[in-house]
Amino acid sequence: MRKKLSGVILVWIFISSVSLYWSLTTAKSNQDALIRQTAGTLFDLMVVTRRWNSFHNGVYVNVTDQTKPNIYLKDLKRDINCDGIFLTKINPAFMTRQISELTNKKLGIQFHVAGLNPLRPENKPDDWEQKALESFSKNELDEVGERFTTDRGSYFRYMKGLKAKKSCLACHTEKGYALNDIIGGISIKILDPQKTNIFPLVLGHLIIGSIGFIIILVSGLKLIKAYETIHHQAVFDALTNIPNRRYFNDRIVMEVKQTQRQGTPIAILMADIDNFKKYNDFYGHHRGDNVLVLVANAIKSTLKRPVDFCARYGGEEFIIVLPDTDEKGAVHIAKQLINRIQAMKIGHERSDVMNVVTISLGIACETKITSDDKALIKKADKALYQAKSNGKNQYAVFT
Repeated sequence: MRKKLSGVILVWIFISSVSLYWSLTTAKSNQDALIRQTAGTLFDLMVVTRRWNSFHNGVYVNVTDQTKPNIYLKDLKRDINCDGIFLTKINPAFMTRQISELTNKKLGIQFHVAGLNPLRPENKPDDWEQKALESFSKNELDEVGERFTTDRGSYFRYMKGLKAKKSCLACHTEKGYALNDIIGGISIKILDPQKTNIFPLVLGHLIIGSIGFIIILVSGLKLIKAYETIHHQAVFDALTNIPNRRYFNDRIVMEVKQTQRQGTPIAILMADIDNFKKYNDFYGHHRGDNVLVLVANAIKSTLKRPVDFCARYGGEEFIIVLPDTDEKGAVHIAKQLINRIQAMKIGHERSDVMNVVTISLGIACETKITSDDKALIKKADKALYQAKSNGKNQYAVFT
């Protein structure tokens, strides 16, 4: 039962661990999906903004130290003077760079327009962007997203391709692009993305796992205790608390087989309380039960070796099994028992032996057992009958 309880506990720990791993994996997957969705939304917003710019054929803004004319924009009306105010045209790519500078400072989000054949050298892709753009050009992927961790921190990168529209061809035709060709892509880098807070998950699983562990342990120990109680009741005599006849019947078979295998002697002693019926009739069954308990305790305390055992055989009869014991050793035990029972001086006025409780014993011993357990028990019983016939309060050896 204890092994089964340990197995159940191990299964519970395994289930709890798998549940925690699955929850953490799912939470991380959901977090990555959320970041990817956020990056995709930012990309769509940037595309809409660029199309608005392209729809108006660029927008004019004041020339400042932060916004200087785009030297890569080939447009005769790139720079204009409006009543002393110098304006320069901002095309979609230039506007993307400026938005990227703002979002990087405020939000930790970087945009980078990259192409395999860029007009502007700064738009040359890095290795990760190069690989993504090649996949877009081959129609292998529509988008890519990946989380990175470095010694400087973590970030999430996302990239999606840009297809050439009519408004784009004015600048990109000379590079050999046609309508709906992949002219590049927008790479988005989200610095220090929010990490999954695993503490609540771990704490929750620890609490649930601990509660389950305690319930299983307490229930299991109660079940073990109940099982041991039932088992004890099944094999032990309720009155004397020594093994009962059922236990003896199972045990003697094993002892006889082991003795036969090893070729060692074995002895069986059948004991009976003399004139016990007269004792019960005169003193009452309650005091008779006390005598049975005292005699059982005396027999049990006389047996010193772990292999020796006794059992209540029925009524006032007890049986003792002495493995690896010859006749001399069995007689020694029988004498000890006779003397010990007499020494207890339990009064017995109706005894026809003496005025105290006594016992008689029959001994059956075989040096190399050839018969079965039933035959050996029958020999001990015959020897007990002989001891009773000889006057009781003594032992007899089967011959």
